[in-house]
Amino acid sequence: MDNDLNQEKESFIIESSSPDNKWITVFEDNGQTGYLYLCCANENGELDNIIDHLWIYNQINPPIEECEEVFIIWSVDSDRTGLIVDDECWGIFDLSSNRKLNAPRENDTIVTIKKQVLDIGIRENEGEPLSLGCN
Repeated sequence: MDNDLNQEKESFIIESSSPDNKWITVFEDNGQTGYLYLCCANENGELDNIIDHLWIYNQINPPIEECEEVFIIWSVDSDRTGLIVDDECWGIFDLSSNRKLNAPRENDTIVTIKKQVLDIGIRENEGEPLSLGCN
C-alpha cells in the first residue's frame, strides 16, 4: 500500500490576538473542515479556552495551503475579527453585537462577506448568536 495514503495531513493553523489582548482568534483546517475559533486569552495573553466556533467550509479546492493569503484581522477596538482568504472575508465574530457570521455559499463556491460588515458589525438579523464569556 502507498505510504502517502496512510499519512495524515497536518492541520493548517493560524491565530491572532485582539489589540486589547483579551481575545485570540484561531483558524484551523484539519484537511476535512475549516473552523474559526474565538478564544479567551489569559493574563499572559496566551490562549486560555475556546468560547465559540464558526464552521467555514468542508474541503475546498484548491486547498487552503495553496491560497495566496490567509490571515485574521481585528478591528482597532477589539470588537470584530474576521478570517480573510485571498482578499475575501469568510467568517466574522462580532463581540459588540454578540453575533457570528460565515460567508454564504453559491453552489460549491464561498461568496465573500462584504467589507462593510467587518467595518460596522453584524446586524441582528444576520448570522447567529455568539457564545461569550470567559471562565
